[in-house]
Amino acid sequence: MSAQASTHSEILSTITIGDLLAALRNRAFGLSLILFGLPNLLPIPGLPIITGLVLVLLALQIVVGRDVPWLPDRIARTALPREKLTAVMNRTMPLLTKLETLTRPRLGLAAGPTARRAVGVAVLVLAVLLVLVPIPWIGSMPQGLALCVFGLGLTERDGVLVVCGFILAAIATAIGAGIGYTVFAGAQAIF
Repeated sequence: MSAQASTHSEILSTITIGDLLAALRNRAFGLSLILFGLPNLLPIPGLPIITGLVLVLLALQIVVGRDVPWLPDRIARTALPREKLTAVMNRTMPLLTKLETLTRPRLGLAAGPTARRAVGVAVLVLAVLLVLVPIPWIGSMPQGLALCVFGLGLTERDGVLVVCGFILAAIATAIGAGIGYTVFAGAQAIF
């Protein structure tokens, strides 16, 4: 196999973070929260750190009121294995499809611009927890669920889901902080 053919097959087997955001267009922030929250629902070591770093940047942009996400070129060019993303999507899409049938624009104040900035702050806290406490499965699952609910609420302009996202974010923060404290205290006891 030639070097060019090998490079071409590598390109087909991966997708970049920038490609994903470009495909999302005007629903980019809400769908990005779903997209980067979903992998945290599955036990994939190392992925919470990557998704957490991207989510920190997205959260800061939501807080300042940007309409379209921007990522530094280095992060935008980060390749993600297409087969792992496909596996995540195949496992989680049936649930999201069912949830989407229940959503509709409602409780407009909770889905408005001020609430959106508050969502950005909550997402920032969740993202920092993903980076600092990157424990697959239970460690990142509550954050991933809260991120997906926030994303669905923003995408569908469903204030009820946004409120549910805040409740889940509070629970996820408590769980993440508890796990982080336990790990820190255990490490301190060993040393």
